[in-house]
Amino acid sequence: MIVGAQKAGTSSLLRYLAQHPDIHTHAQPEMTFFLQAREYTRGYESAFAKYFAGKNTHTDITDKHLIAKNVMVMHSQEVMQRIYEHNPKIHLVVLLREPVARAYSAYWWARRRGWENLKTYEEALAAEEARLNEDWFKWRQCAYQYNGIYYPHVKNLITQFGSRHVHCVLTDDLKDDAEAVCQQVFDRMSVSTDFSPTIGERHNQAALPRSEKFNFLFTQFLASHNPLRRIIRKFLPDATAYKLRKAVLDWNDKPQKSMESVPPPLNPETRERQMAYFKPFNEQLAELLGRDLSSWSSGQP
Repeated sequence: MIVGAQKAGTSSLLRYLAQHPDIHTHAQPEMTFFLQAREYTRGYESAFAKYFAGKNTHTDITDKHLIAKNVMVMHSQEVMQRIYEHNPKIHLVVLLREPVARAYSAYWWARRRGWENLKTYEEALAAEEARLNEDWFKWRQCAYQYNGIYYPHVKNLITQFGSRHVHCVLTDDLKDDAEAVCQQVFDRMSVSTDFSPTIGERHNQAALPRSEKFNFLFTQFLASHNPLRRIIRKFLPDATAYKLRKAVLDWNDKPQKSMESVPPPLNPETRERQMAYFKPFNEQLAELLGRDLSSWSSGQP
């Protein structure tokens, strides 16, 4: 299971890995079974039918290795305990991106998807502590600094599941040699390493919406208990519903090649403050993983 971090290349990695003939995954962007209490109470059989063996699944998955993704779960000990109780020998993959770039990317992703209503990154950073004290689950998508403090969460994963079951990958590793990263994961999953996935297409790339208000209202509708929404979901298969939601949100994006679709550069003073904030956590993480993370001191993506 890919358990983090948000905006670190997890969608691309999942789709690369899913090309392997011995691996099967979900069509939905995230498997939220362990995260969402209402899903979790229905039990794993219900989740398996929804994500892996639904009506739209035409592949025989009897002998397949399953791989799932939910980038929010590693930040919650309660949710990770659910995963541990489900399978203490599960293999966890953690993608880690330089935290300043990751946080800024997450802010614009939240703006794009209608989760963030503050119009400057600096305002959002100032509001983060109050938001998290209010309700982490509600504001998890907007926890820009909190979600970039990797060390305590990775340490908890290794303590709970064991280092043999936790595979940490840097986003730079994925950019430099995605095939090598995939081969490492294939080896951990005990599937053939002779297969080479097609690398190149990037998923969830940064973009800006034509109308933030439209995305906000659409997201609110999807999260509501509106009778119309319940009727639609009753007759629409989950995989189809996710594809439709993505299509609507993508339709509202500005053209990828347009300069208007690219977020503005991060304010240099804000970058300096965040680099200083993350530095002690990065140093702890470097020691834990035995990796040289000195390049993160530049604060570049």
